[in-house]
Amino acid sequence: MRFENSQDDWEINLDPKIKNIGLKISGGADSAIVCYMLAKYVIEERNDITIHPVTGVASTKAYQQIFADKVLRKVEQLTGITFAKHQYKMIRSDTSENYISDQEEFVTSFVKQKLFQLRFSGVTANPEPEDAPELYDGTPLPGSYGENDLDRNKGIVKKVNTKRPLINCDKKGVAEHYVRLGVLEDIYPLTRSCEQINITDFSKHCETCWFCKERYWGFGRYI
Repeated sequence: MRFENSQDDWEINLDPKIKNIGLKISGGADSAIVCYMLAKYVIEERNDITIHPVTGVASTKAYQQIFADKVLRKVEQLTGITFAKHQYKMIRSDTSENYISDQEEFVTSFVKQKLFQLRFSGVTANPEPEDAPELYDGTPLPGSYGENDLDRNKGIVKKVNTKRPLINCDKKGVAEHYVRLGVLEDIYPLTRSCEQINITDFSKHCETCWFCKERYWGFGRYI
């Protein structure tokens, strides 16, 4: 199955031996559209595959489980798929190092248990400075990766059994996937990108954190 995009197409055709795949889902817009695309592929071409959703819930972002569940239920409704049990765990987010290491340890634990053979995530490319100058203030952007981590021409992380199909798409590319697939109004409003920890009303975005600004830059709206 091929998902066309002006920035980077994604074609998925998994080995017949693969029966279980993991999906890191955060409740954000990126992993949500990957969730929908995987579900569409399974329902239409590989109904022998089971998708196992996994969420590492940051200690400062407890809403991640809430929004990930909303996305999963909506995708089930739209496609007819049934996901495996949603696995989630609270992880440290006091430092970026702890957040990354706890996430990796949590997801890797399921690989070691052989719960799934392959895992997908919704990591995307950062926008180019000339395309989104308002997002650059001289500090490294969130989600930056070094050349040793990615083969950016192929969009595949050089880690065994890990796929990041959106790695060559920025938020505008992600928005394009939503529009092309016809799920912008169904799924996008159920996602959350805001990382302002002082907000308790999750129906709103703070509109000032980097992630909110990137979301607006890509979609032209917060919700």
